[in-house]
Order: sequence, then C-alpha cells, then structure tokens
Amino acid sequence: MTTKSVSGGIEDGLAIQFQVKNHIKKTNLFEGVPFVKSLKTVLIVEDEQEVNSCIRDILEKDFRVLTACCAEEGMSILKKKKVSLVVLDYLLPDMDGLEILKAVKMEYKIPVIMITAYGDKELLVECVKYKADYYFDKPFVFKELRDKVREFLKEDYPYNILGLEPFSLSTDTRKALEYVGRKLSDTKGNFWNFGLKDIAAVTSVSPKYLSFLVKKECDININECINILRVEKAKELLKDKDRDIKEIAYQLGFKHSNSFTRLFKKLTDKPPSFFKK
Repeated sequence: MTTKSVSGGIEDGLAIQFQVKNHIKKTNLFEGVPFVKSLKTVLIVEDEQEVNSCIRDILEKDFRVLTACCAEEGMSILKKKKVSLVVLDYLLPDMDGLEILKAVKMEYKIPVIMITAYGDKELLVECVKYKADYYFDKPFVFKELRDKVREFLKEDYPYNILGLEPFSLSTDTRKALEYVGRKLSDTKGNFWNFGLKDIAAVTSVSPKYLSFLVKKECDININECINILRVEKAKELLKDKDRDIKEIAYQLGFKHSNSFTRLFKKLTDKPPSFFKK
C-alpha cells in the first residue's frame, strides 16, 4: 500500500507534502433553536461496490456517510447536501476523477482524498495541479484512510462552535474568528473594551469591510459570532461551582447579568443556572 502527501512545488523526487487542514451543521441559533453538534458528512465517489462499502463501513461510526458510484451521482449529492470531505476514485465510468476534483475545489473548497490504482508520477503531478489534499494507491489499508479523514475533519475551535468550515473562509475572516477565540480562551483577561476595531486590527481589512466579509461568508454577522462563542465559553465557566453567574457575565463583557441571561436562554433554551447543577 502506498500513500502520498503533496504540497506546493514538485521536486524531482516528488517528495511532496499535503497541507492537512481541518462541520458542524449550521443551526439558526437566533430563532430559539438550541445549539446541537451534528456529524460531519463524507461523500464517497467510488464505482467498485466492495471498496465503496468497506470505506462506508469504517467511516460511518465517526461521520455521516453518503455514497455515489459515478461522477454524475456524486456531483448531484454535492449540490443538494452539505459535504465536508470527498473520498474520490480517480477512474470512474462516466468521468475522469480529476474533472470532479477540479469542480469540487472550484465550487466547494473542501478537502478531497483521491484513490487510484495507478500510482504513477504523472497522476501525482495532476493531483497536485488540481489541489487534491491527499491520495491513496489501491490496495490500501482502510483504517489508514479513516485516520486521514479524521485528521482532516477534526473539530477546531472556534469553527466547530460556529458550524463553519475554515476551508471555505477567507484569510481575514479566519484571522478575525481565531482572534475572538483566543480572547475568550484567555483565562486572565476579560471581554471588556473589545470591539470590531480591535478584531479588524489583526486582519488586512477595515472594520466595515470585515463586517461585510463575515456576514457574507458565515451567514451571521460578527456580533452574532461573538455571542455564540461567549455563550459556549460561559457553559465551560459555569462548571466551576465557585464562580457565580454575575462574575462570569462580567468576564464575558456583560454589564448586567440580566442581559447575559437573556442571550444565554436565546441560544440554548436554558438559563445559565441549568449548567450550574
């Protein structure tokens, strides 16, 4: 079994390494629906039924798995479902797997793991060219494929809390969200005197454009992102029985604990006191 890692330039020896990057289903938290994590979805596009079934069986304990036996079916699923990663066979009955790879990378910007029986340098070059994230030569060890999928789809804070895929976000949006996450993770600090200007300062864009960018890419505005993260942080802090709700609200930037409680109930359907039990 051969597995290859690939990145950027192609050297003579083809010692090429992929950048491994990291779905939580988006929930409309602002209509009183509780925030509930859901499994990420993996799409398998593989025409060999036995291989398709084996991959599905080993992945479905960790992920929601969708399967397709041809390119047309796979592309149809991608248009209808929120998919986090594609496991894609190179040789399909109706289309070259590289054509699907190009389409997926252009339209959906999600990780793609290629599977091929060829294992030649020319194919590796093509995979690099069209930005495949990893590939396996047949025959391969299914557990190794599962481990690689887990590696790509590990939940990274704050994206797992917000239900976002970092692959689909611009650099500035990622910088902004990660900065907010770091501020909330700072146990020595608090969330006072912290606003859009402070967040934009860590990016390359203006506060106004950052606000537009986050809304466009995340479907919710920057303040809503911050509030979701504050409430999730509050859940963690509420586990400490020695800290009262007013103290936690203050640390998270609320002048009045009543405002904190209203927001908390709006996003979780439960009062903060529920998490003190």
